[in-house]
Amino acid sequence: MKQRRLKLLLFYGSLAVLAGLCIALPNADSNGNRDVIMASALLVFAIVNWILETAPIAVTAFAVIAMVPFSGLMTIEETIRSSFGNSIFGFFLGVLLLSYAFRTTNLGKLISRGIFTLFGRKPKAILLGVMIAGALLAMWITEVAAAAIIFPIVLSIWDKTAARSDHGTLGKAMMLGVAWGCAFGGVATPIATGANLVALSYLKTYCGITVSFGQWMLVGVPICVSLILVGWIILKRPLKDHDELDAHSEPIEFGALEKRVAVVFAAAVLLWIFGGQIGLSSHHVAILAALSLFLPGVEIVDWKTAIRNIDWDSIFLISAGVLIGDILFTSGVARQLAQVFFIPGMLHGNLFLRGAYIVLSVSVLKIMFSSNTVSGVVLVPIMISLAAATGLSAWGLVAPCIFSSALSLIVISSSPVNVIPYSSGAFSPKDVARNGILMTLCAAVIIGGWLALFNVH
Repeated sequence: MKQRRLKLLLFYGSLAVLAGLCIALPNADSNGNRDVIMASALLVFAIVNWILETAPIAVTAFAVIAMVPFSGLMTIEETIRSSFGNSIFGFFLGVLLLSYAFRTTNLGKLISRGIFTLFGRKPKAILLGVMIAGALLAMWITEVAAAAIIFPIVLSIWDKTAARSDHGTLGKAMMLGVAWGCAFGGVATPIATGANLVALSYLKTYCGITVSFGQWMLVGVPICVSLILVGWIILKRPLKDHDELDAHSEPIEFGALEKRVAVVFAAAVLLWIFGGQIGLSSHHVAILAALSLFLPGVEIVDWKTAIRNIDWDSIFLISAGVLIGDILFTSGVARQLAQVFFIPGMLHGNLFLRGAYIVLSVSVLKIMFSSNTVSGVVLVPIMISLAAATGLSAWGLVAPCIFSSALSLIVISSSPVNVIPYSSGAFSPKDVARNGILMTLCAAVIIGGWLALFNVH
């Protein structure tokens, strides 16, 4: 009860401070100081309340959107157009509806089961299968949905090892494998995380740079594969292959609904990759794929049930995030934060060292922001401003930033992808931090190396 009162006090106290600034500051000044102060105040209000969870994520997002017109930074029409009116809203809604179809049918489970069958029953091989299954699902249906699908399958495998002496060791490795595999898949495609979508929106809006699905995957997939291999080597060290596991359970039916989802999913993937050649944007494809789930005669999932069960918090977080990014960039706050967080001199010269430096810096900052999407909201406008100030390519600085922001490897609370397997009780925060720090250092080398190899500058 005391904690709840403290959260209420913090939420309403920070809201009162924000409202007070809206009233007290002059409507305009010649130096633009009011815009900088108000943009900074909105950013602090959002980050503090999102990280400390003083209110539901969607409530804080709504509060930000509602307060922007009072700040004088935008009119209400501009505010709505920059948040809910952005095409990213429809894009993410479509992706979440497709993810819901995966969760409510057996298609995701069938894909996971097929991978487990392919890799056999030895502990180390099953761990690799867990990570690959999570990554493959996360590439296309968001990393959180992938974790929600694969977690109960892995949990059922682990439950059958209760009599084994290595039960705890197996659980720790496999559950961390769920978190890491899904997180690594979040790097491979633009739709895997909200932060990826935010980054692409910012690049197009502020830099006129359009990164296609194919261009992203050309770099993202090799990084993802490398992360999986290195992560597997780290997690498999304590495992012994003396005794095989029972990786199978009850049979899963591939029925009419699963076939329909498979057709819609395959069509969406093809159009995401090649749709640009016929004038279809990735946002349009997501909406078309979602529509296909509800068409009369198809009706893969029920509309009312689907709308009630998708993650609206994430949608509102992204909408508010795009709005905050717009404000940070246009007010000049992003440029000032760039000078605080990053050393410009470290960004010139060797592409590998630049990529590794940005990855490590973002990984440290993520501990403070404690959310993939919040990290993207704050850091991507900073990198774009930094690119403008240093004369470097915006994509060259945003790429290592956004690839690393998808990896929440050190703190459990940074991503639901960590929280879902953590609910099994198989690993502790200390386990996450110890393995995550090592994996983060390896990720810096991997991401920096691939970006240098592909000459992303």
